[in-house]
Amino acid sequence: ALAMMKTSLRTILTFLTDLVFPRTCALCGMRLGLREHCVCLECGQLLPRYDELFYHASERLLGSPLFRSLSAPFTYQHGSAGYKLIIALKYQGYAEVADFIVRTALTEGRLQPALGSIDFILPVPIEDTRLEKRGYNQAALLAQALSTHYYHVPCREDFLLRHRKSHSQTTLHREERMENARKAFYLTPRRKLLDELKGKRILLVDDILTTGSTLLSLCDLLESCGVREVHVFVSAVALPRL
Repeated sequence: ALAMMKTSLRTILTFLTDLVFPRTCALCGMRLGLREHCVCLECGQLLPRYDELFYHASERLLGSPLFRSLSAPFTYQHGSAGYKLIIALKYQGYAEVADFIVRTALTEGRLQPALGSIDFILPVPIEDTRLEKRGYNQAALLAQALSTHYYHVPCREDFLLRHRKSHSQTTLHREERMENARKAFYLTPRRKLLDELKGKRILLVDDILTTGSTLLSLCDLLESCGVREVHVFVSAVALPRL
């Protein structure tokens, strides 16, 4: 009876709050229903799903001997619903989109590693000045959501670091991305901390997979400190432009 009362109170509070501060869909801007979170039902159905058997994007990560699997709920193409979702997460401050993405991946069975097979969840680090400007690291939001929903596997942001003023990958060509990624990241200099990674299985998290250069560079760093295997989770896989 107490649990039912608490649930009813939460529902009433949500309803009253929504009257004063209406919640809107991160993609279309329409008002959300009481049971809708962050993305309305219609937009959620429009989001293009990723299918490894069809797109084979894991081939972009075969350059690392540590790589084992790629998980991604959505695809990303300029102007698509997947594109709008990533923009909302990355640039428009819709932090709750991260939880929506992770819950979608879990409920639709789009997370490849078996439950309990991961030791640490590591987000791709963001450059400090961008973090200061944006106020959050979208990959870290995804990693924290995965940690919450994925049997509380620890999310760690102290192993992988990024050099200050390292360039964004967004406007670079493939060769430039590879070179930039090699220069952008480094491991913590704390040796005792790095010892925690030896023999471990890692879930590496980013917002979007394009060429794979960033993730491959981080796999190289993780290989150098004795990591056993790396699985990758991204919100969306970028598809070639038509």
